[in-house]
Amino acid sequence: MTHRSTVAWQQDCRRNPVVRCGAFAVACLALISGCLLASTAKGFTKESPEVRAMVDKAKKFLETDANEQRLGGRCLIGLIFIKEGEKDHKRVQEAAAACVEAAKAGNADDVYSNGLAIIFLSDHDPKKYAKELQFFIAAMQKRQKPHGGWGYDGRETGDTSQSQYGCLGFWEAYQKGAAINPGSIDGVARWLINTQDPSGAWGYQGEVGAPGKLVPQTEITCSMVSAAMGSLLICADLVGILQPGAATEEADSLPSLVKLKSDRDEGRPRLSGSGINRQQLLDAVRKGDAWMAKNYEVEIERYTSYYLYALERYKSLQAILEGSDDPEPEWYNNGVTYLMKTQAEDGTWETGCGKECDTAFSVLFLIRSMETALGSMGEGAALAGRGLPSDLSKLRVQGGQLVASAAKTELDGLLGDLDDAKLAEMDAVINGSSVLDLGEISEKDIRRLKQLVRSGEPPARIIAVKALAQTGDFDHVPTLLYALADPDPRLAIEARDGLRFVSRRFDGFGPPDRFTRQEQLEAVDRWVRWYQGVRPDVPVVLQ
Repeated sequence: MTHRSTVAWQQDCRRNPVVRCGAFAVACLALISGCLLASTAKGFTKESPEVRAMVDKAKKFLETDANEQRLGGRCLIGLIFIKEGEKDHKRVQEAAAACVEAAKAGNADDVYSNGLAIIFLSDHDPKKYAKELQFFIAAMQKRQKPHGGWGYDGRETGDTSQSQYGCLGFWEAYQKGAAINPGSIDGVARWLINTQDPSGAWGYQGEVGAPGKLVPQTEITCSMVSAAMGSLLICADLVGILQPGAATEEADSLPSLVKLKSDRDEGRPRLSGSGINRQQLLDAVRKGDAWMAKNYEVEIERYTSYYLYALERYKSLQAILEGSDDPEPEWYNNGVTYLMKTQAEDGTWETGCGKECDTAFSVLFLIRSMETALGSMGEGAALAGRGLPSDLSKLRVQGGQLVASAAKTELDGLLGDLDDAKLAEMDAVINGSSVLDLGEISEKDIRRLKQLVRSGEPPARIIAVKALAQTGDFDHVPTLLYALADPDPRLAIEARDGLRFVSRRFDGFGPPDRFTRQEQLEAVDRWVRWYQGVRPDVPVVLQ
């Protein structure tokens, strides 16, 4: 029984005088409670009727009754309608006009408005408003403090709450092709690492201790931890080190953000020139996750809607790191339940940031704003493990798409001496009618595969490249780069697809399916530069 039918049944019971009889009434109430509990237990998604009802009610208020004059607030409201596919809505046009006016006057307002203007313009029309977008990006970079954080003018300390808008703004802009200074990303990442409380949390105003020493922070809340964690993971994603399982002791081999199709120009690499200490960042993420696991709550004292917006961002990125595919995560169910209890009759929420902004923050949480930005399998963008089969050995790349196949060939059986039967099995894998089943793959197997790539028979070389790529392990990228430069075009294309799979860039750096030798070498150079940006200490030998 759905929640809606349960409510209707309750109304029928009220109209029925029999229900007022004692024992029968108790039984009915028990049944109703059981149905409600069952409804809650099923969980929610952004498409659930209960969620859509709240969103539609809130949008009606934002459309007709909202009276927000702050630049950031207008951008926040406009963002709702963009995310809902209504780019021509009057609230979007009003926000765009406010951004143009502010840029023309040279007034980027405060950090919040500055960041929200970047986010809004990046989502709305970054080409049409390229001049305004660049103004707000430059203003955000200029107001970044020497230690790397953002905060109030006149204060030396950085502000964890405000810094998340610098990070999110730069991330959104970079997805749409805007140039971002890697020094800004390095700076805020270092500041977040250095202002982490010894417990793993973050406070409101980040205090930096002596080099290598964490100092106690103040005003620690789940909201500040969510803001910091979302920002750290954004930094990790920008420089290409956000991988599933990377923050655990043993990294999962599943590539975290599989790019089926993106808005980025082909050949455009991850943000290069970064000096972020990968291990320090991931250590901070591990400690932050551990703190949140012990202290997480939904209903905080103030600014709950603002917090939920940050929580959704953090948790969506965390799902990438963990390779999670839970469509109804507990934190989202808890947030939905809280918002259902607290939505006012006019469709609003008010938890400390003003009715208009709190309502917008709540809606962005409900519609899974960050998850939408990251994309989904159905929308043809990126996915965080969602929609993948539980048996990853069944995945293969064909024409830039992930394809699951029922037939499979065990790798172990192909690693010995070749005969006609094994060649036939290899041909089946190569032409796509079968896929490799890696099974228990040992270090000895890995060494054998790498030897095959360099000196094996042509079919065995292709199989070896396919198997190494399927592990998703960055340690095997140099071997894939070697294969990419090979004169055999079949091997080069297999290596290209493997690199796209491992790197999470399914639009990739080329070469095209039919390439000249010059195009091939140019693609090799782009892939090598990408890998050196991710693993600067690992040499790449192509001969």
